[in-house]
Amino acid sequence: MQRLYDSVSPQLTTSARERRGQIPVRILLALLLAWSLHSVGRNELILPWLAISAGVQLFEAWALAPFRRAEAVAGDKGRIVLTALASTVVMAVVHAVTALLIWLEGDKTLATVAVLILAGGLLNNIASGIESRLLFFLGATPYLVALAAMPLTQMVEWRWTHLPLLATCVVLFFGAVLGVWSRTHAARRSEGRALIDAETRLEQAETAMADRAAMAAIVSHELRTPVSAILASAQVIRDGARPEGTPEAADLIIDAGRLMTGMLNDLLDHSKIEARGMTLEARDFDLAEFTAEAARFWSAPAAEKGLTLVARGPVESLWLKGDPHRLRQIVNNLISNALKFTPRGDVVLDVRADPAPNGGRRLVLSVRDQGPGIAPDAMARLFSPFAQGSAEVARTYGGTGLGLTVSRDLARLMGGDLTADGAEGGGAVFTLDAMLPEGRPVDRADQMQAAPRDLARRLRVLAVDDHEVNRRTLALVLQPLEVTLSAVASGAEALELLAAERFDVVLMDVNMPGLDGNETTRRLRAGAGPNRDAPVIGFSAGVEPTQVAACREAGMTDWLPKPLEPARLYAALERAMTEPAQADTQAA
Repeated sequence: MQRLYDSVSPQLTTSARERRGQIPVRILLALLLAWSLHSVGRNELILPWLAISAGVQLFEAWALAPFRRAEAVAGDKGRIVLTALASTVVMAVVHAVTALLIWLEGDKTLATVAVLILAGGLLNNIASGIESRLLFFLGATPYLVALAAMPLTQMVEWRWTHLPLLATCVVLFFGAVLGVWSRTHAARRSEGRALIDAETRLEQAETAMADRAAMAAIVSHELRTPVSAILASAQVIRDGARPEGTPEAADLIIDAGRLMTGMLNDLLDHSKIEARGMTLEARDFDLAEFTAEAARFWSAPAAEKGLTLVARGPVESLWLKGDPHRLRQIVNNLISNALKFTPRGDVVLDVRADPAPNGGRRLVLSVRDQGPGIAPDAMARLFSPFAQGSAEVARTYGGTGLGLTVSRDLARLMGGDLTADGAEGGGAVFTLDAMLPEGRPVDRADQMQAAPRDLARRLRVLAVDDHEVNRRTLALVLQPLEVTLSAVASGAEALELLAAERFDVVLMDVNMPGLDGNETTRRLRAGAGPNRDAPVIGFSAGVEPTQVAACREAGMTDWLPKPLEPARLYAALERAMTEPAQADTQAA
């Protein structure tokens, strides 16, 4: 009975509401039939008919009442369902039998009324039983039987040879009624599915809008901290009231800039992953050196907080093939979080790469902290974008909440996964598990100079950037080189100056309104001016391989990512002057 209730209850709810709307029609029908009885002189049947009609209507209203209410049905659910179904049958039987009795009176007018009653009853049952085959057949069968019986009651006046014709007509009528119900039923189900789909899409859109609003609020809040540090430090440096504090203010500006860059990188990576635009490199790297670099990089921040960073990994070189840059991004996110949440004790980085049965290596990289751990309710949203473990965590530690999301997505792009669990003795442990092919030893690239070398001669440099802050930044960074710097704000101004004066190097912003950096470079290369072959170093915030390739195709000899790092710019200038044959080599 419970199964019957679960399967029929939703349909009975719809049927109950539909039948409630049919009550005025049934009252008019009862009065119409009373009028019909009066017209043929059967006044003695009027009161019994009205009493039966009212009783049947009250019985149906009572039986279907539990399904018209919004609250759950209580009591014997099997009895309640059977009573509701019985009321549908009783209502149909009473009206079908009444129509048949009127038909038997032999009056043509009453015969027409009887046929219309049966047809109306069938239509009402198509409407009230639209969602359930069972409800439709229970309500429609008495009307169909009465309709089929009507011609048979007149068979004595007909020839028996008419029987096949009569049976065919009845079957066709039954089929037409069933076809109408089937199409109506299918249309109702399609409408229901479309409504559910629309509601789902609306919920998804509302969730996406809420996520975007949360993202805007979080990013706006988080960017205020480094911006405030930059503005305050710059004010200290400009005032010069405490010259001894200038190095400290400069360090604070550098740290704030790196923090902002990290936030922007997380946002960009998250957007690229969502748009399926993230690609991974496949190059050889030494896992032992990778682990040692991570330990060197994070040992000082750990010591500043009074913590100890313990790194366990391969002692000897172990070469793998993968994307070390993205792998380092995951490790940095995990260690940064571990240091953030650990008030005292150790943070342990454990790296191993065991041989896999099918070849390659199974890389298992874990970071364990001694923080407060992860509450069960927070574990479910731990890897959700723009989500923190709790409001208190967000207020205390800050952050966009994107680091773990991006890290897990990167792990999955590598064919692995990133998981979190409670650590033995308290805290949390995050584990990256991925399969990587074995790599081959390669020579390490030379490390980039952190400070400018003395150039062979004083350079004439043209800086092209539409943003004044960027032009001022380039001038500040190039001061130690004592170059002769000219700066313009558009590609058109650059072409005009390049046609009139000779320059040793052109620093070209790629993204500019109007004539962008690529088109400006193409026109420079196509012309016959004195700087046609001058080195052009492009710089842009667009770091996609296709964007870099477009710069090369336009004729740029080198390319640097934004934000510009002084060391990278110095190295690019040195390449442009001392290695003209290799000036098109991209900065590492």
